[in-house]
Amino acid sequence: MPLRAEYTLHQSDLNEFLSAPLWEEKNGTPLSVLSALARLDIDPWAEAARLAALPRDAAASALAIILRRLPAQQSGTPDAGTVADRLVTLLPEGGSAMSFDGNARQPPGMGTTSLWVVLALVAILFVWTIKRLWS
Repeated sequence: MPLRAEYTLHQSDLNEFLSAPLWEEKNGTPLSVLSALARLDIDPWAEAARLAALPRDAAASALAIILRRLPAQQSGTPDAGTVADRLVTLLPEGGSAMSFDGNARQPPGMGTTSLWVVLALVAILFVWTIKRLWS
């Protein structure tokens, strides 16, 4: 029996970023990006997809702002800007395969409207060709 969607690690192109450690907490355990975003009540996959769609500099700045919202860390914790610069290199180039709302994005191509326009043009061409053949 497969796991329900909410219990699976979806958006695999974002997993490297989301599982990356930010820093060690006071008790010695590493804090992952996923855990940090969840603590701030931010959807980790949606935020990672949003950051992946931004240019690297903008993504690093946006991530640094988010990381600064975390409770004060122990001394020696790297600067949020330095951590953000390191982490954005783990985001997929050119954006994620997932949209900001967690759904798969449609691959570039024809939308429904474009398809209907093409079908209408084919039908018109077909009718025009038949009329010319019967004339």
